[in-house]
Amino acid sequence: MLEILRQGAQSWGIKILFGIIIAVFVLAFGMNRTQNDTTTVVATVNDAPILLQHYQERLQRSLELVRGQNPNLTAEMLAQMGFKRQILEQMVMEELMLQQAAKLGLNVSKEELAKEIHLIPAFQNEGKIFDPATYQNVLRANNLTPGKFESEFMRTMIMDRLRAYVGIPGRIGEEQARDFYEYGRSTAVVSYLMYAWENYLEQVNVTDGQVTEYYSARKAEYAIPPRAKVDYLLISPRTLADAASVSAQEAEKYYADHKDKFKIEEQVKARHILVRVDENASEADVAKAMESIKKAQADLKAGKTFQDVAAKYTEDPSGTQTGGDLGWFGRERMVKAFEDAAFSLDKGAVSAPVRTQFGFHLIKVEDRKAAGFETFEGVADDIKTAIAQDRAAETLQDRLDQALEMVLAGESLGAVAKSIGLKLEVRETAFFTKEQGPPELAGLSPENTAVLFDLALNATTQSPMAMADGYLFATKREQAPETVTPLETVREQIVAAISKEEALKLAKAAADADLALLAKGEAPAKLAPKESEPFGRMGSIPGLGVNQMFIAQAFQAEPGTWLPEAYAFPDGYVLAKAVKVTPPEAADWDTEKALWMNTLNQRSEEQAVQAFASDLRAKADVRITNPAMLEN
Repeated sequence: MLEILRQGAQSWGIKILFGIIIAVFVLAFGMNRTQNDTTTVVATVNDAPILLQHYQERLQRSLELVRGQNPNLTAEMLAQMGFKRQILEQMVMEELMLQQAAKLGLNVSKEELAKEIHLIPAFQNEGKIFDPATYQNVLRANNLTPGKFESEFMRTMIMDRLRAYVGIPGRIGEEQARDFYEYGRSTAVVSYLMYAWENYLEQVNVTDGQVTEYYSARKAEYAIPPRAKVDYLLISPRTLADAASVSAQEAEKYYADHKDKFKIEEQVKARHILVRVDENASEADVAKAMESIKKAQADLKAGKTFQDVAAKYTEDPSGTQTGGDLGWFGRERMVKAFEDAAFSLDKGAVSAPVRTQFGFHLIKVEDRKAAGFETFEGVADDIKTAIAQDRAAETLQDRLDQALEMVLAGESLGAVAKSIGLKLEVRETAFFTKEQGPPELAGLSPENTAVLFDLALNATTQSPMAMADGYLFATKREQAPETVTPLETVREQIVAAISKEEALKLAKAAADADLALLAKGEAPAKLAPKESEPFGRMGSIPGLGVNQMFIAQAFQAEPGTWLPEAYAFPDGYVLAKAVKVTPPEAADWDTEKALWMNTLNQRSEEQAVQAFASDLRAKADVRITNPAMLEN
């Protein structure tokens, strides 16, 4: 609900949301490239400068995106990756591609640019129509001018056009796609014998000497690095907002002025049973599917629950575990035939068989919600919170300046919180390390984590640290030195690890011994192979796990022959005999052809673009003029 309330261009929420949109093309093409201050150039590309300012902006935005995807990345890990050089290389390649686009005369007209911008949802009104006022307001809220935004967006479109042009030679034909389809959709079946390591645990006897040796060899693994705790204040619209200051009259006016934001579409809560049959299936296959769906109907009429019948009959992969539960959905969320049937049913009713392109369905509607509006009483608190946060956002900078003045004057964080009207008091983090920040501050960058860790005891940060939704001040309260976990604390863990290692060795030896007998044509004692479920060339083998060498050899081996070695899996070692390889059904190709053609063409076109870009890079005159900026 809160996100809905923040769709206005001046709200804090839309600023964050649109910042993500901006990051997409700014990351792709840098900031305004018309500047040419050669005193701050980090590199040149065929004499065209890459400005230090733009490199630093790109680096910062890239770091934010990467950390958002992987919060556990440390500064050291980024350094090992050569992250700074990777970012510069991206900018070099983009400059080369843009230069080439200019040579080829690839351009974008103002009309084409306008058409694409009009399609961006952030610039549209509630009727999904481009709204000039919304466009201006959103750009203004993100400190962007139309000229700057449109210039960068045009560069985005030019790059896309170049990629499409270069990628044409990479497109493949239907015959090639069919070969990939046959390869990717084929399945194999093996007969296998599992030598589970747990079956050999009784033969393992771990000695004190082994435990001591294991601990000594891995002492670094049991080291607890230096740790610290900080007290902190988070200053943001959320922590400054005082919902109680928003009157009922103000909330009611907001509700009345923005009534459309509180619309509730008609919804049903339903379950289904699916028996798959293709749209173009033979009469025999259709009859077989109908027979199965009628059996499900009979079970329901006999009094069995819909969940139990779904678990038995449905061919929806997720339905067997959920009893066919689809949850709540509105109109235009399902295929039309399914939707029409679901919305025609009363609460508790079950449909007759419904045919869609997926097969036959039985649908049960468990509950319904009529279209209408959420009541004011139901959303009043959310409205007050949203109004309060938007007000707080308007005063955020002033209160941040006040907080900074107090911190620099030596005032405590508690005094700061009271003075600026924070609704959250000073809080304490758990212990954290220099590489792994406090769990309470998940959005803290690795650099700022290191700054907090390196603070002197009782010292306070002298400048605010940017967070996802505000700013942070912190005072270091505790420092713990590096320690090593005592042996007795981890003894049980070590014994378990050694036991598994030794049991695996025994399992491997047993598997190798039996494989030797099989090679001589002798049957090992107590051999009781189990047949696998069909598996493909990629991914996991049901009941076993992943071993790519095993999978490759299973597809290559002649049926009836044993694979040449014992293969490691999570549960132990496996001997296996090839049973069969089955190609996909020929009829399925017509259904999947478009998907395979599209996917493979995208991949091939990408390879063509990469080859083109690599050729440009090899021939280019690229000079690093500020190598110090790339040092980690």
